Amino acid sequence: MQSIPVLPVDLTGDVVTQKSSVIHLMVETSQAYLTNIKTFFDDVMAHEQEMETDVLPDIALPHAKSSAVKTPFIVVGKYSDGIIWNNDNKVKLIVMIGAPEHANKEHLSIIAKLASNLANDDFVEDLLKSDIQSVANKIRGLYE
Repeated sequence: MQSIPVLPVDLTGDVVTQKSSVIHLMVETSQAYLTNIKTFFDDVMAHEQEMETDVLPDIALPHAKSSAVKTPFIVVGKYSDGIIWNNDNKVKLIVMIGAPEHANKEHLSIIAKLASNLANDDFVEDLLKSDIQSVANKIRGLYE
């Protein structure tokens, strides 16, 4: 698998009031990999409406295949106080995946690789204890 760019984003109390604000900041951070920020934001939010992405305790995995994505990427954000995601569930780590609209196998392999590692409690605990740059480096290492 090709190397996937993993971008860290600092989440602070003034941007974490709503899930949409967090996703918007993460989308803006990934601008270099997009042809259109609004289209990708809308695609991620539409996917959020279709299914809950906070499938693990403390972690949300918002993602979308989108015509606005030039090349696959991952953006990671962390907020130790937690962000209300779905059904009053608070998540502390957000891992957003963007993939081109027609990248079926690549998109699934990115998610599968990440999901298999997130099934490891020690790996998750390590991510939750690490600073955001270290989180980005650890996730980047999965794809090198």
